[in-house]
Amino acid sequence: MTDHALKSSTEDDAHASEHHHPSPEFHRLLDRLERFSGVIFILVVLLNFASATGRYVAGTPIMGADEVQVFTMIWLIFLGAAMAALRRMHLRMDVLTMNLSPRWAWWRHLAEALLTMSVCAVMVWVSSDFTYQIYGMEQKSDAAEIPMWIPHISVVVGFTGMLLCSLIELKALLQQRVR
Repeated sequence: MTDHALKSSTEDDAHASEHHHPSPEFHRLLDRLERFSGVIFILVVLLNFASATGRYVAGTPIMGADEVQVFTMIWLIFLGAAMAALRRMHLRMDVLTMNLSPRWAWWRHLAEALLTMSVCAVMVWVSSDFTYQIYGMEQKSDAAEIPMWIPHISVVVGFTGMLLCSLIELKALLQQRVR
């Protein structure tokens, strides 16, 4: 990344983040969630190691370990996406827009917030409906017999977090425009 692109991206993020300043308590909560997620990830790796060891050394893997690993990773991914949105650390492709004037940059931020909000709202709606259907069928995973609504609701939780972030961003942008 060039110095200009880095400067522009940093200015863009600083400009956008000047609208809302999450409290230090909020950042501490996110830090704790990230550490907790890291511990969970380590436990999943240990479970994988224990199951592989059992499979190849003793000939008896841990039944359901693969399902637990996959479902836990799905949860970590969707929680991580929501946390990245809360910290404004999501991926951005701003190469074409980094030299926009403040007025056009505001419109770009507005379009981004509206598009993100729309996509996240649709995902919350669709995934909530699907999760409810799975819950009603009382479907369980094959080996671990985990109720299938548990991994599916991670999509709802993750996109709800991202939706809330886009609503906060939209509110901040509109307040900025009013001034």
